[in-house]
Amino acid sequence: MDEAEAQGKSPFRRALDEILDLIAPRRCVGCGEPSRELFCATCEANVELIDGPQCPCCGHPHPPTAHAWPLCADCRQAEKIMLDGARSVGFHIGPLRQAVLDFKFKDRRSLAEPLGAMLARRFTNELARPHKLPFDEIDGIVPVILHPTRHRWRGFDQARLLSDELAKGCGKPVWDGVLERVKNTTPQIELTAQQRAQNMQGAFEARKTWKVDGASLLLIDDVYTTGVTLREAARALKEAGASSVYALTITRAAPDWHPKAFPSLEGRA
Repeated sequence: MDEAEAQGKSPFRRALDEILDLIAPRRCVGCGEPSRELFCATCEANVELIDGPQCPCCGHPHPPTAHAWPLCADCRQAEKIMLDGARSVGFHIGPLRQAVLDFKFKDRRSLAEPLGAMLARRFTNELARPHKLPFDEIDGIVPVILHPTRHRWRGFDQARLLSDELAKGCGKPVWDGVLERVKNTTPQIELTAQQRAQNMQGAFEARKTWKVDGASLLLIDDVYTTGVTLREAARALKEAGASSVYALTITRAAPDWHPKAFPSLEGRA
């Protein structure tokens, strides 16, 4: 535990953490080796952050050799862009992918804190990047919540936990109850891109429209795969009067040019 972390905890919590470290040492999420951090040094080096050239709108990563930030083909062809911009921390591969999967499917709720901290750093760093999205101007953070049936089955909502942690790090409030998932959709991982789009139609409805009207909002989810889920959530908020809707996720499916593109398709967004 470093000095800054220790100062942020009560003496009781620090003592409890030290006892737990002795009984069950913390382990790297990527490889399982003992580590006080989310990732050991080796796995940390293998986390591929998305910090190179990308579509200024949806954040689709361009090859590292690209020298410009053009709109991607999807954004150029879109008749109406529901999502005003999207960004992700890193590619859905390697240790970061493993952390997301453990968080979602192995009930590792404690991972919300370090993953949320990664979102907060990406939020802050966006303001100093080329073609930045105006995250500093958003009014509220909106988690892309699960359907109640899925929530009961999983026992928690990962997007809500991530949103709470991001709020601590960026100072923006979480807006509860403005987005509702009204359709219990088939898991996206089992579907083609066209089926995903059909599956998500009408999945969300906006609530508290008096609050949404004229607001700038930031959607939070764990994975950006095809963007269908995020776009449909944005559609519901835009139809309720939101002035702009952006998105921020932990990971994003690797694009076709990436050598590890095909194993990276897990996710729902």
